[in-house]
Amino acid sequence: MFYFFNRGSDYVRCEIRPSILTNGFYEIAITEPGGAERVESFESSDEAHRHWLRVQQQFLQQGWWGPHGQRD
Repeated sequence: MFYFFNRGSDYVRCEIRPSILTNGFYEIAITEPGGAERVESFESSDEAHRHWLRVQQQFLQQGWWGPHGQRD
């Protein structure tokens, strides 16, 4: 699942996905407006979801608007 946040004309793309390296793990990949990507790995979908809620809150506190979702 992809989510997007925007602030003015800038966008941040967030992807929540099964890990491509470790079976049973999940990743949250965040692509910044300049194209830099950071990926965090989690041992369970529950752990990834809790972190995702914190990430959303941080974006909102920084003035980003969203999330806007899109299925891949």
